[in-house]
Amino acid sequence: MREIMELIHLAQQGDRQAVAELIERYEPLINKYSRYHGVINEDCRQQLVIEFILAIRRFDLDRYKE
Repeated sequence: MREIMELIHLAQQGDRQAVAELIERYEPLINKYSRYHGVINEDCRQQLVIEFILAIRRFDLDRYKE
């Protein structure tokens, strides 16, 4: 598996596979916050995925370079 920062960089360059891998890695967290009374609310889940993708695009990698 690739490192998170590498995946974010690739996703910001338009690599759809990197975006898919990031979503897959964070899917349990997305699902956790999509639950309402123990059931996943699909509308909420979809909105969280959209917001996650937008956050990836906005993430400032330069701030975290070593």
